[in-house]
Amino acid sequence: MRELADQVIRQYIDFVNTQVGVYMDALAGFAGHYTRTEIKMQRILKKEKTRLSDEGHPVFVYAQYEDPSQHKFIHNRIIRAKDYLSNNAPGGSNEQQHSHAMIVFLFAYWEYEIRPRLAVLKNCELNEIKSDIMGDLRVLRNVILHSKGIIRNDKFNELKMLKDMFVVDEPVHVSYLGMHRIFVLIKQDCARMLFEWIGETNMPVQPEEVSEISIDEKGSFFVTTNSGKTFRREAPNRN
Repeated sequence: MRELADQVIRQYIDFVNTQVGVYMDALAGFAGHYTRTEIKMQRILKKEKTRLSDEGHPVFVYAQYEDPSQHKFIHNRIIRAKDYLSNNAPGGSNEQQHSHAMIVFLFAYWEYEIRPRLAVLKNCELNEIKSDIMGDLRVLRNVILHSKGIIRNDKFNELKMLKDMFVVDEPVHVSYLGMHRIFVLIKQDCARMLFEWIGETNMPVQPEEVSEISIDEKGSFFVTTNSGKTFRREAPNRN
């Protein structure tokens, strides 16, 4: 059975929604690690006794519950507590590593799975399947993988939709709000491609208004806008 473009777009929307869930779960995990470690630090790094050094300065001796010298102690890695907190803090290195991986993953699935299938269905060349937001993700993917995450002036100037999120010669830093902006822009472009595919030019909702979009197995789709309005379009006639 020949697949349809709306089925391919639906597959990518489902993929994006899965990544949104994974992203949120990851941030919740980082926040949990941060909170538990912060509480534990307050508990185990307490002052046990105080003495004076030869120079007369106070010297504190700290106690901890776990002894790394014991055989049953399992090491994941050795890291200073303050660095662990910094890594797991909002906007910290763990969040940034996850955001970078997400950008690479979102682009790779689009470029190597979704885009070629859309080109076949539309009977056109691959470079005729265009998306400004996916073009920006391509730029960021190259910066992350090939420029140590530092965005140079030439790559910065290639950005079309996300230029205001980054600074030339600085690391690619994607905030929580920035990542969700990327998710929404992808969904808006999926809506644009879907509307074009079904030949609707006078929809009650414009692609740039879309915040969420879902497509069922029959091809009907449901849209939520940035202002909270909703719109449902029944499956187009396949005959």
